[in-house]
Amino acid sequence: MLRFFLFLLLLSNSAFAASDLAFAGYSGFLNVPSARVLDHGQADIQYSDQAVIAGQYGHYRNVSGAVGIFPLLEVGGRVSWQETQSNLYANGNGHRDLSANVKVQAPFIPQHWFTLAAGVQDLGGETGHFNASYLAAGRQFGPLEMTVGYGRTDTQPRYLDGAFAALSYRATSWLNLIAEHDAQDLRVGAGLTTPARWLGGVQLKGKVLAYDRGDSDSRDDTGRHFFSLGVSIPLGGSSSGEGSTPSWEQHSCRDCGDSTPLWERHSCRDCRSGTPAATDPADQANSHSQVKTIRGRSAAPTGMADSPVAADSADIDPTIDPTIDPAIIGALLVKAGYERVGVSTAGGELTIRFENNLFNRDERAALRDVAQRLHALGLQQALGYPSARLVLLNQNLPVLSRTAWLNGEEPRVTAAAEQPLPQQWDYQGSYGPAWKPRLTLSPNVTTAVATEYGVLDSSLALGTEVSSSLWTGALASATWNFNVYESEDFERGGAFYADRQRTDLKELDLQQTFRLHPQLYTSFHIGRYNTDYEGWLNDTLLLSSDRRHSVGFLSGNFRYIDDNSLQPRQLLARYSYHLTRHDVQLSIHGGEFFEGDTGFRVDSRFWFGDYAVILSYKNTEAEFVGLGVVIPLTPRRDRQTRYAQLRGNPDWSYVLQTRINEDANFVAFGSATIVRPANTLERLYLNRLRLR
Repeated sequence: MLRFFLFLLLLSNSAFAASDLAFAGYSGFLNVPSARVLDHGQADIQYSDQAVIAGQYGHYRNVSGAVGIFPLLEVGGRVSWQETQSNLYANGNGHRDLSANVKVQAPFIPQHWFTLAAGVQDLGGETGHFNASYLAAGRQFGPLEMTVGYGRTDTQPRYLDGAFAALSYRATSWLNLIAEHDAQDLRVGAGLTTPARWLGGVQLKGKVLAYDRGDSDSRDDTGRHFFSLGVSIPLGGSSSGEGSTPSWEQHSCRDCGDSTPLWERHSCRDCRSGTPAATDPADQANSHSQVKTIRGRSAAPTGMADSPVAADSADIDPTIDPTIDPAIIGALLVKAGYERVGVSTAGGELTIRFENNLFNRDERAALRDVAQRLHALGLQQALGYPSARLVLLNQNLPVLSRTAWLNGEEPRVTAAAEQPLPQQWDYQGSYGPAWKPRLTLSPNVTTAVATEYGVLDSSLALGTEVSSSLWTGALASATWNFNVYESEDFERGGAFYADRQRTDLKELDLQQTFRLHPQLYTSFHIGRYNTDYEGWLNDTLLLSSDRRHSVGFLSGNFRYIDDNSLQPRQLLARYSYHLTRHDVQLSIHGGEFFEGDTGFRVDSRFWFGDYAVILSYKNTEAEFVGLGVVIPLTPRRDRQTRYAQLRGNPDWSYVLQTRINEDANFVAFGSATIVRPANTLERLYLNRLRLR
């Protein structure tokens, strides 16, 4: 049979269909892995009832997931259990396990030759239930796909322990027939997939094992007819430039075919009318009224737009008028909600500075929004400015300069050299006072997954942060944590009580940040951190000229508020790199961490628009690998009033970690812990290091 598969591999020649998950959680057939990985940006989650424990098949509960985080790279994890909440220490039996998988496809091999992939199941795991490594080669022609390979396991006999092969026949777009020999058993089954067009690219998937014959044992007499149900979500596909956008949020214009990222995107109406769409009802109304010009008017006084008169001093329309002056431009941006707006025509160059608190998920969207508004005014014809210099501020510190080209059918935003800001401003104003309080709501959660105490224990709280800008570079903030739910093991007397989310003041922070150079920032913090500690921190960051690289230093000294003898510190060097082609960030911290452990940690973010997949590795007193997500819990464009703003967390993250390379997988919530304030240099000033 294996010779037959090898013969077909040599004859086949066709493109592959989208990958599915095997029962074990990696891309593949039933048990056999395929010779390719999930597509870049494809995320699959599934539930199945098959597991092999101690060499015996059984009906267990399994939740697994995998994602193509990078071209030719797939990572995933699996939670497997028998009883949901029983205490295995007391009962002494049962099964629970959390494991990680990784799979890599070989580059530089033309697909019309064959594909080659290698993978590891249960990376670094010590229970040995699912541990396996394998190498697979495959090829496809027409509706047929074939794979052959070889694997090794720590538990024998078991699937992937030896040579394996698989054949699938896609009878229709929704039906896939599968036959395989997984090194132990001959298995036959089928897979079902809903059309992508039904749910906007999201697909529901399922598999059934209909026939199984071979040498493997079963733990009971219920038979070995297993199934899986899952969902496949496209996160955004391969990125050909900076910042791909998830498919369900991606702009696609029928008239021009544009599908650019948010910060370089125009609305579909632009193609038909040449006028950028208004972003709110007030702006939309303004875009159809007549321009009111201001003739022979001197520069507006500083702060005049803090009053309603300044913000609403003109009704803006894209109609060309040769008497447009800087006050009109400034009033337009203030009315749109921008703060600390300044407009200057010094030196014959139009310079516009502004602070963005609207597009908090990605500040590059604010640059495009401002460019669209300027383009709608027709500044090229009215004032003879083919371009404008845009300067983005944060806490009144300039953090990024861009050139907005206004002389085409659509505005373009390109890189600009750093220059000193003008000394003379023709207009200055703001949408409300600089000290405007901002309320940020964010869930805080601590979980224990697949432990001896239960499959999922959790403690959930609502974090409420209030922040206010004091002066240039200065910010005061306070975060209150309110516990709303906790499972039994996080309650008093429970195994995880010490790590619960408490109702308490979580953070009180006063910070002062200095921009020592366009590429060098340092921030000093003093206050209360991590609920129980008082102290100070310093965060210093040096950026390369292209902002892809950064090096820095993070230090801090703390004192436990109930015991002066407990005085932890952290002393860390850091390095970050941003691979802009695929929007991937890599960050390394090394040194002494908050809990006294020394070593290093590596954190990576694979961005898909405003969403990201997190991979982490920690190596101090123990080794951990983690898989998580970043989800923005706020609209793409936040709203605000003149005197307050309510918003969600644009950078909420959750990471699930497991211990590796040890004899016992003890639960640990710490290890390589970094204490940082809610408003870090990267988040408050540098758009999470995505300002290139």
